Formats: sequence, structure tokens, C-alpha cells
Amino acid sequence: MLGFGAVVAATGTFSNILPQAISSREVSAQSLGSWTLGPTLPFPTVHAALIKTGKIITSPGSGWQIADRDGPFNVSIIDPITGSRTDSTVADDVFCCGYAQLANGNILITGGTTSYADGPDGKYHGAKCAYEFDVNSSSWNKISDMRHGRWYPSQGTLPDGKVYVMTGLDEYGIENDLTEIYDPVSKTFSLKFNPNSDTTYCVGHGSSLPGAGSPCYGGPGQGVNPDFSYYARTMILPTGIVFLGGMRSTLRTWNPSTGVWKWQGNMLAPGRTYGTSVLLPLKNTSSEYGKVLFVGGQVNGGLTVQNSAELLVFNNLGNISSIQSAPSMTYARMYQDPVLLPTGKVIIFGGTSDSNVTSVLYPEMYDPETNSWTVLPPASVGRYYHSTSLLLPDGRVWVSSGTPNMNSFQGRIEIFSPWYMFAGPRPAISGEPTFQRINNDPYSGTITIPTPDGLNISSVSLLRLGNATHHFDAEHRCIWLASQSVPFVNKSDSSVVVNAPINANMAPPGYYMIHVVAANGIPSPAKIIQIGSPVIEGPDTIPPIVGITSPSTKTPIVGPVSGVPVTISGTANDPSSGVKSVKIQIDSGAEISATSTLNNYAIWTASTTIFTQGQHKIKVIATDNADNASSIEIPITILFN
Repeated sequence: MLGFGAVVAATGTFSNILPQAISSREVSAQSLGSWTLGPTLPFPTVHAALIKTGKIITSPGSGWQIADRDGPFNVSIIDPITGSRTDSTVADDVFCCGYAQLANGNILITGGTTSYADGPDGKYHGAKCAYEFDVNSSSWNKISDMRHGRWYPSQGTLPDGKVYVMTGLDEYGIENDLTEIYDPVSKTFSLKFNPNSDTTYCVGHGSSLPGAGSPCYGGPGQGVNPDFSYYARTMILPTGIVFLGGMRSTLRTWNPSTGVWKWQGNMLAPGRTYGTSVLLPLKNTSSEYGKVLFVGGQVNGGLTVQNSAELLVFNNLGNISSIQSAPSMTYARMYQDPVLLPTGKVIIFGGTSDSNVTSVLYPEMYDPETNSWTVLPPASVGRYYHSTSLLLPDGRVWVSSGTPNMNSFQGRIEIFSPWYMFAGPRPAISGEPTFQRINNDPYSGTITIPTPDGLNISSVSLLRLGNATHHFDAEHRCIWLASQSVPFVNKSDSSVVVNAPINANMAPPGYYMIHVVAANGIPSPAKIIQIGSPVIEGPDTIPPIVGITSPSTKTPIVGPVSGVPVTISGTANDPSSGVKSVKIQIDSGAEISATSTLNNYAIWTASTTIFTQGQHKIKVIATDNADNASSIEIPITILFN
């Protein structure tokens, strides 16, 4: 069903799918969004992730380009704002690898391709290599290998900061039935078995290639994984359970603590080959168990591409409590790319209405609150297999790539600006959000977000940085830290305070974009923050973070000649030992003690009087309980009335 309208393209001529009979629902493009063409890339971005610097890394390797399969194997860092790139190569063909966002912001890259499917056995063969991209040094560092090859693996960062890696094709082109766990501290992999199973896996079993059939793994009390597809759609539920649903119809859950697999039934559709799924926005409460949206994909052995959708609802044990039909999209599509917006809505970009020929130019937006779809303005570039989409910190969506065949790819980037980019002034986050923890627990306490629009903010959303490949993002999640049903801790004209994510199941450790959303539904540009960062061990040598939210440096303060009253307020935070005092100096004069108004100076205020007009300097000094101090200084102007 359509939401509040659809738009007919005004630019170019397309042989692609166009809407039918929508003239009565036409609206202006800016009420829904618009597109802008970006630069052209020399390779397809088969794998792409937004990193904590706001840039994008991509590791296409050979990129399904048959002419490039012998190397060099491409990797790149892209600035989505300027379009600049830093290109390099790695030793292994990381085409068809897996990505995971690590707690420290680095990217784990596993597997890839050792040979294409034109060898004697007609199968793709998986690589066992692994890399960790170091965001701080912008380096691609090879780490220890996995046990066996993985072509099209599924993986994600767990609540404990480790990474599960499962499925894919091994070095003989046979399904890899092992789950490996990556430890980012030791940078090594270990095996995780199912104690309730006795199933076994022999590497390359059934292959006629030399060496196939050994070694073998599994047996009583240490079973291997059940059978499921490569690039299976896996995601971590707010109960900490890993859900697996797609691309086949069978639904399963896996307990990362015990290694136990559980069958959860079948989806309503007979299958969704290269459809996609999305974990819908979560409320930051203990009663949130998660819902998953399935859309599109092939059925009937690949003969039919569908537009249907369904919703899975989970309970407190991580089990499926119901499977419900959801409204269908207007367009049938596979190879589509899902993106969560800071408003909590989901956009499905691109894809094709058949195997990999006819592109669907019109995105569709799903509203979880109304359970309805809206057709959005059309792109000018079709997106095929191997396309990717990522939400940028400014609120736009970066859409890239597509490979119609093994001899060509779509190099043009296109950027979608949602409706809120044109809807008037956007709220702002005016400084770095600060944490006030309880007992050094990274999942307790509050987050203070400085914003001059504090009293007009109606919600706060937290989105994990995007990490997309093969039309899915295993880690993408949106969490409402405040909303109509999740209360604020505090609101003022200079800040809002929300509860931090309640635990690592809700928000696995890593980097996220945080947004404040105004009462009219317009979100701010994001600040990128770390959630679940480790508590500092040993002596505390790190000073607190201090900020000033008022007075303004731009607006003079006017008062009587006998003395101008000045109110100074701000924020302070120290994640390890806590803030013990905040002092204020005017022009290097005597210190004035601030008063804590929330959680040990998370928000503070002070008052003074200034008796001379002209420019003055306000200096704020915050000291933590380990006697580390930091300061910030701003100029103000005093005028007599």
C-alpha cells in the first residue's frame, strides 16, 4: 500500500519499471526527497561500511569482474562528502567476504574468493584469510587465518565484543558448517560447537578435488551447524540471541553463550532468495524483544520475484511468538538495499524485478508505526546485484554499485536526500554528547546531548554505523533512547538527557550515530559516539570532558551599570572516576563553584555578576575524583542598558 504519495520522474528517460496510475497521488519531490548524482568509481563497492571518521571503506577485491580475478585486489577509503578516495590493494581476493564493526571501530574482514566457478568442479572456492582494518591508521592488516575457507560468510559483533562467523563455502566449494568466534584482543579464531547435537562436518565432503573430505569436525556433544544458506540473514536480537532468517524459508535461532541452535518454524513465503530483512527500531526498555521485517526476494526456484512482506515478532526468550503478513511493496524486487533512517523508518532502495536485468528505480519507505509503505522519488541509476546503501551522518543515503554481469559494473554513486533535508531548520547537536556512568558500567547511567533546541526535542535515536554487503546489513539497528514511550531523563533549553542503552544485547559495543529529533519529526545531523566502550583499568590519568552550553558567544548580555547578572551552565563527564567539582573564572579572577543539577555535574550551573562592559573571558575547570582537570574557555560581551 502507498503512504502519503508517490512521484513520477521528471529527469531522463528510463526503460526501467515506472509506477502505474499514480497521478492522483502526485506530490512535490521535496515532500518525499530527491536525488543527486555523485562521482563515478573505478570499481564496484560490493562491500561497504561507514567508519567512525564518517568515511566509507570498501573492499571489492576482484568485484565479480572476470578480468580482475587475478588481481590486484582493490580496497579503498572513500570520503562521501568530498568524493576523494585513497585506493590500495591487499594480497587476497576479498570479494564475497564478510564484515563486522568491532567495538573499537575497526572492521573485521573474513573470507573471500580463491577461485571462480569456471574450474573443473564448477564451484566458487572460499578463502580462509582475515583482515582487520585499523580505522586510526587507515591500514589493512592481515591477521591469523580462520580454520577453513568462507565464500559468502555471515557474521556480526556479539554483545561481548567478539564476532561470530558462520556459513559460506569452504576451500572446496562445499558449505562450511563451522561457527568460528573471533577475539579482537588476541586476534585469533576459535570454534563453537552445539552441545545438544552430534552432527559432523568434513571439509570439502563430496568434492572430487584432491584432499577433500578431511579434516572432520563434530560428534556427540559438539555438533556443527545445521544446514542453511550462505550469506544467511543473521542479526542479534535485544535478548542477545542470534536470529537466522533467509535466504531460505527455514527460521532458526542460535544462543552464542551455549552454542545451541533452535528451529523456529518457516517464514510465510516459500523462500526469499536475495530478499532482505531488517531489525525494526527498538525501544530502550527491558520489555523490548524485537521485530524483524522480511521483504522481496525470489521464490519458485528463482522464477518469480515477489513484492510481499512479513513481520516476525519475538518474545523474551528470543523465540518467535508470531509471524504476520505485512502490506506488500508496490514493486517486486530482489537485490534490494535496506537502510534505517534516524526517524525510525526503513527505506528499501534499488534491486531488480527479475534475476539481474530490469532495475527498480523507485525506493519504498516502510513506516513501522503505521505498518505502511510510501513510494519515493526515482533514482536515475539502476542498482543490480552487489549494490550497497549506507546512511551518512548528515542524514542522506549513499547508494552505490551494481554488477549487471561479470564484465561490467555500475560505477556511478547517487545520493538520496530524504524529505527532512528540505523541511525547514533542522535541530542541532551543539557539542559532543557526554556519558555519566554508574559504577563505571558502560551500560548504565545517562547521556547528555547538548542542543540549543532541547525543549523542542521529542525523541532521540541511536543507529549503529552501516555495514552492508549482498543486500543486507547484519548489524544495522536503530534504538529509541527517548520517544513517546521511552521517557527523557531531563530536558532544558540547552540539552537533553537520556538513559544510555540498557545493556550490550540492546546495543552491542561499537560506534553509533546519535540524533535528536524535533517535535515536527525532523532529525538533526548525527554525532558519532562509542557505545559500550571498555572501562579504564589501572590509574586514572584521563581528565574529564567539560562543555559550556550557555551563555552564547554571539549574543551580548545586557544589564544595568550596577552589575550585569550572568548565568553560566554546561556539562561535564568522566567515565572512570567521576567529576568532583566544576569551577568558573571570569577574566582569571577568583573561582566560583558551580552547582550540579544532574548526576555529579553531568549538567551544572553557576551565577555571577559582571560590573564592566566589553569583552570578558569565561573559563570553566572540571576536576575528577583522581584530580585530573580539564578546562574550556569562551568569550562573551557585556553591554550596559
